[in-house]
Amino acid sequence: MPTEPQVWQQQDLKSYIDANNIINITVNEQPLGVLFQTYMNATKRGIAIILPDIGHSLLSSNGSQFLQQALADDGYDTYVLPSPPVLFESLEIPDFTQEHQPKPFAKAVFFQSESMLNEYKNELAVRFQALIQELSKMPNEHTVVIALGTSAGVFAELVSEQPQLPVDALVTISAHLPHPKRNKDLAATFSLVSPPLLDIFYSNDGPAVTQSISNRKRWAKRNSKYDYRQRELFGLSHELRQHQRLRKEVTGFLSHL
Repeated sequence: MPTEPQVWQQQDLKSYIDANNIINITVNEQPLGVLFQTYMNATKRGIAIILPDIGHSLLSSNGSQFLQQALADDGYDTYVLPSPPVLFESLEIPDFTQEHQPKPFAKAVFFQSESMLNEYKNELAVRFQALIQELSKMPNEHTVVIALGTSAGVFAELVSEQPQLPVDALVTISAHLPHPKRNKDLAATFSLVSPPLLDIFYSNDGPAVTQSISNRKRWAKRNSKYDYRQRELFGLSHELRQHQRLRKEVTGFLSHL
């Protein structure tokens, strides 16, 4: 049997990350490790919570790990919250080579059903609330959330539906949803988010991101979302010095709040 991704990800954390940089929170009566770095600036500016994209580990090289250290250097206590596992739905495909009573021989995986997306969204909300409850021991902190990919789209829905969430600023990176209708509605959802929103995308992102970019601006204008900002980073997310450009946009946005 292949090793579950969560198992080897935990093994990587134990091998490469100091135990002092991992805090445990309780989610559904189970411990969950969260990557932590304390602020390394003369002045503390607040708390930054990073939500990696779906299927990405805490040590992902797509920008979340770089931002954790960069924001810590800028004065933020940073927390990287693991993304929930994907509960794939499967469709049994019969073996038509058998003449009698075909039996299923394969499973096709789909991640476009609304029920799966809602399960991921609900689990992410539970994990975020558990972390916020842990951080409530530090009152009056400025809280910034930086979310990537599908996690960004899902969390934007959460913030628009629950304006009472303690989020003072939201940064989304390549935000999208793997469901055609929900992804189309994401442009309007962004305009209903209460905190200031920085919407970052890469010029080489997929159509799920790039085809809705213009509509996000239009909806922000329609609903008078004056604290909506959109920035494009040219090229791929892993190109030379691209992480530094990402940091420049994020820190520039947060410095004006």
